[in-house]
Amino acid sequence: MNFAYYLFLLLIIFLSISIMKKNLEVSPKKIKIYLTLVITLFLLRNIALFLLCILKNSTIIYYLKSIIFLNHLSIPLMVLAITYIYVRSEKLNFGGSYIIAIIICVIYMGIIHISKVTVQVSYLYGFILEIDKETILFLFSLILLGVLFVLNVILLDKPFVNKMGIWSIIIAISITMIENIIILGGIKIFPYSVIGDMIFLIIMNSVLKKFKVYSKK
Repeated sequence: MNFAYYLFLLLIIFLSISIMKKNLEVSPKKIKIYLTLVITLFLLRNIALFLLCILKNSTIIYYLKSIIFLNHLSIPLMVLAITYIYVRSEKLNFGGSYIIAIIICVIYMGIIHISKVTVQVSYLYGFILEIDKETILFLFSLILLGVLFVLNVILLDKPFVNKMGIWSIIIAISITMIENIIILGGIKIFPYSVIGDMIFLIIMNSVLKKFKVYSKK
């Protein structure tokens, strides 16, 4: 199982790098900077998770606390961007997403700042960091995803939206929420949540491929 975890992390890292490159090449200017920042969060988090597996010295482990839980921040921010793209509305101002992102970031950093970290050592997965405010962080993430889930369900009835795309978001949010609830219940396949990261990166990769096709046309 540890090999599957390492493979998952490496796939996410390489997919993040590939998506970053595509984003810089084909994304519209108004979302390019936003996506660059969000994809960077995915990349940093999974590099940090991989480092936890291979590092032998625990000196720098504590500095990774604010990075390894970035999925609670990056996934909702990614959902905002993908939803905006699938809505297909030129009148919709994407600038509001930056304000929402800043608010979410401040809350995330606040939770991380007041959290105390403990370090465990696993024979299979290396160092494992846990924070005492983990339940609060998961609930914060679940509330955000719940709001975005409802928003996307509402958008299904709107004209001109990419309904298949919106459905993919709804399904991806559902899987991510179920994964988080299972982890909250004490059941872990891997030491950290990585399935949600992979799913949303795959969706974003699909979105950027379509941008690439349109730019060639």
